[in-house]
Amino acid sequence: MKEKSGTGKGRKGDMVKGRAGDRENGRPADTEKLITLSAMISWPGRVISVVSRKLRAPLSYPRPVNSPLSVSAALLLSFGTFLLIAVLLISVPANAQQPVRLIHADSLVGYTLNGDAYRELVGHVQLEQDSTTLSCDRALQDLTRDSVSLYGNVHVNDDTLTLITQRAHYSGNTKTVTSHTPVYLNDRRRTLTANSGSYDAESKVAKFYGDVFVRDSSSWLKSDTLYYYRIPDSTVANGNVRIKSLDNNVTIYGAHFRDYGKKNYSRMTGRPLLVQVDTASDGKIDTLMITGKTMEAYRDSANERFVAEDSVKIVRGSLSARCGYGIYLSSDSLVILQKTPVVWYEDNQLSGDSIAVYIKNKNISSVFVSGAAFAVSQSDSLHTDRFNQLKGKQLTMYLHDRKVSRIIVESNATSLYYLYDKNKPNGANKVSGDRVVMYFTDGKIDKISVINGVEGDYYPENMVKDKSDSYNLAGFRYYRIRPLKKTMPDVWK
Repeated sequence: MKEKSGTGKGRKGDMVKGRAGDRENGRPADTEKLITLSAMISWPGRVISVVSRKLRAPLSYPRPVNSPLSVSAALLLSFGTFLLIAVLLISVPANAQQPVRLIHADSLVGYTLNGDAYRELVGHVQLEQDSTTLSCDRALQDLTRDSVSLYGNVHVNDDTLTLITQRAHYSGNTKTVTSHTPVYLNDRRRTLTANSGSYDAESKVAKFYGDVFVRDSSSWLKSDTLYYYRIPDSTVANGNVRIKSLDNNVTIYGAHFRDYGKKNYSRMTGRPLLVQVDTASDGKIDTLMITGKTMEAYRDSANERFVAEDSVKIVRGSLSARCGYGIYLSSDSLVILQKTPVVWYEDNQLSGDSIAVYIKNKNISSVFVSGAAFAVSQSDSLHTDRFNQLKGKQLTMYLHDRKVSRIIVESNATSLYYLYDKNKPNGANKVSGDRVVMYFTDGKIDKISVINGVEGDYYPENMVKDKSDSYNLAGFRYYRIRPLKKTMPDVWK
């Protein structure tokens, strides 16, 4: 290559230039005022080309100031300097991490500043490092620190993952791309958008911040921040988390969420709330709400199971419940309550060792109580100390048209119900048998049927008056605080 010399007095830096298509751009060589000195040094995975030129105008993106050509500095490069650089480069171990490599750019301008080497790349820029490829409209490559600032239509690809943004910075040392502008991610099975984010190609971890939205074929998620671990396929979301299942219209709210991917298991904490809005067969809208200190979801091909633990509260229409451990099987339309469960439906309170609530045609059809079953209801609104009671080993409450139609108690069944004559109290009846059936009309007790092994006592009003507590059945307990829709977390509104 021909060399031209110049004084270069007063210049503080060296600029190097390489441009694809200079000979075809139609510009006369003398107007370019090129002063070049070039050398080629081989290094595994990289070829360094040093060329100097004076630019007519600066590029539009950030570049160091006070970096004019230094022709004299270029001319002072000696053979010994080249030899020293070559020895240093060749001495790098063969297993050293490969630097970011330039694949293509329409134009390239290189320069040094304070001993650091830079490349300005413009037009259809493509770079790569191992399995990661980078493309953009323009880039500033820091050869000394092995990093690249990317501008315009930035695409980062790593295996099946694609990240798209408008501006980003990539570090070849850490294999991490960071963007403070809106980002879009596609990993085949899911897509994601956020206000900013980063991706570490070494650890396969993506981090996103601000208005995070993720969607796959069966659900979507929103949160303030999200960490996505490609290995072992898990997701951690924090802050105003909301995740919705598109298959069953279940939405879960909370503060902290973690999904374990291939294990088909996820967990929500921070006042979690499950909400499912259903339109029943009669056209009425029922909203199921379940909350607890933790909410877990188990997914398999047969069913989706939600588990709430600790201080569990449930509300759906006229039904409310509380317990220590609750399970909702969405496909089977079944709610199972354990650990001191209590269920209220209208004026009736049910308790026992375990309670199952069955939903048919999106309406509650029955409630089954197993072990130490107990049903309680106020006998009259004017006599709040008198409670009708049923107890036995198991109990089933049936509903029709959203009203209690009957309650059946089996095995060692006992009932206590208060009598009234023209709205005046008239004592109480206590009966027992193998089976007791209590029938209701418009939500009120209409009659009681006792089957097999019948025993009974009548207590006149003069015995019961002011002593109703002493007639309560063994195990009686009335819970005055029941969950209500207005007491549930209001994040769903």
